[in-house]
Amino acid sequence: MGSVHVNIILTVLLIFLVWQAIKYHQSLLRKICRHSHFQLKQLHITLLYESLCPDSRNFMHQLGPVHEELQQYMDIQLVPFGKSRSEQSGAIFHCQHGPAECEGNRVQSCVISSTANQSAQVKFVVCQMFALDSSRADQCASEAGLRTDVDHCADSETGTKLQLQAELVTKLYQPSFIPTIVYNGVFNQQLQDHSLRDFRGTVCHLLRQQNLLPSGSPVCQ
Repeated sequence: MGSVHVNIILTVLLIFLVWQAIKYHQSLLRKICRHSHFQLKQLHITLLYESLCPDSRNFMHQLGPVHEELQQYMDIQLVPFGKSRSEQSGAIFHCQHGPAECEGNRVQSCVISSTANQSAQVKFVVCQMFALDSSRADQCASEAGLRTDVDHCADSETGTKLQLQAELVTKLYQPSFIPTIVYNGVFNQQLQDHSLRDFRGTVCHLLRQQNLLPSGSPVCQ
């Protein structure tokens, strides 16, 4: 009987030790995950623009190369709406540069929403912004490595919903100028002005300021 009691005690002790080991490893994994999340933290950028806006088009000369260089440190949201407005729950849209811009905004919303790959999103938008109209959307999508039925989306309720969503995001910031560049969800006029002149310099400044670059990183040198 004594031997049985000893075995029971040893079994209970072993179970307790295994349980403690599991708890320790779970705690260690949580710490590793938190550390990894910190290391992968990015600068969030919201770009409010319009498909036929000359100033938006000019900004694309900066956006393309800067995103290509710094994309691992950037989380970018592209919002093609600008100073447009909707009526009757999206039955009608009025755009600053006319109906063609409404169509272009809608097409870009459709393609952007077709992928979570931000590199492809940016490549498509930059390509499309330098096109004369939205007729090159399929070609630009293909060049960005995207396969999507642009016309079906743009001509459907999906296109309307995407533009209404873009309108809601845009209204959060009430932009007085297009394009508007918002960092980490807060509009700052000084950062806006600097971004229009030197987007790369502004992004690099914020990455350093928020300690988002690894120690000794050659990035932004």
